[in-house]
Amino acid sequence: METDSSMIRTFTGHTDRIRAVSFSGDGKRAVSGAWDNTLILWDVETGTAIRTFKGHTDKVHAVAMSPDGKLVLSGAGDGKIMLWDAETGAAIRTFDGYLAWVWALSLSSDAKPAMCGSYNKLVSLWDVESGKQIRSFTGHTGDVWAISFTPDGKRAISASDDKTLILWDVETGVAIRAFQGHTDKVHGISISGDGKSAVSGAWDNTLILWDVETGKAVRTFKGHTDKVEGVSMSSDGRFVISGSWDKTLKLWNVETGEAVHTFKGHTAEVCAVSLHSGSKRAISASDDKTLILWNLEPYVTPPPPPPAPEAAKTEPA
Repeated sequence: METDSSMIRTFTGHTDRIRAVSFSGDGKRAVSGAWDNTLILWDVETGTAIRTFKGHTDKVHAVAMSPDGKLVLSGAGDGKIMLWDAETGAAIRTFDGYLAWVWALSLSSDAKPAMCGSYNKLVSLWDVESGKQIRSFTGHTGDVWAISFTPDGKRAISASDDKTLILWDVETGVAIRAFQGHTDKVHGISISGDGKSAVSGAWDNTLILWDVETGKAVRTFKGHTDKVEGVSMSSDGRFVISGSWDKTLKLWNVETGEAVHTFKGHTAEVCAVSLHSGSKRAISASDDKTLILWNLEPYVTPPPPPPAPEAAKTEPA
């Protein structure tokens, strides 16, 4: 496949499909989860594997890193959520309870509660410190493949095979509203830094921008030629990047819905993407067993303002 000049480096080390990736808060490290049952912590600047986390007995589908980069959370096909010490690679605890397959995880901004999306239509809230389940959320009629806290941690949005998304009140477990508009399974969700907008990606090959407060679809992003798996929105809500089974990533202008750039480099389906707004970089995970770090800066930096017009010259009287 034709490659892209925006490709900074490729990360190799996993021996099976990579299905999840997450930046640390400072953008210097990233963690990935794969079907080889492991997680790998990476030095983003060098592409070096710092350490491998071993403990799951089935495919790893979900990872999340605390904002300070000290903790890593993972979920796998063995039905387990595991908490890891990022500095040592040691497993701190395995959360109590069997969840069947864990498809999705989200850590709150203070890394205290975590949300899980899994098989059998389940959404659950967990206390990270104790590993105990706090409550479960019912409302979806299909597997839950993606979940994200709002920035204030008071709400969360989940995405499901039932073609819908649901906004939840984290404290009560009440479903506030459903987002309907996709025509196939929804596998990606990302929320803007102010919590007012969200973007989803689905197997209908599209992304949809949502008004979180009303549940209304603001616009649809069309351009991928196959299923959309992963989406990540910049904290300022100006752009979003998506990964697809068409082996590409696309960067979108949220205001216009237009694809600003298509990134080519993977040789198989792109399953996940994490965007770090501060460094203007994104990292993607693929079934080709690699991750790729991308430079978004040429496409997300606003052009400089035009020079001010010169003052009109007047002739002396």
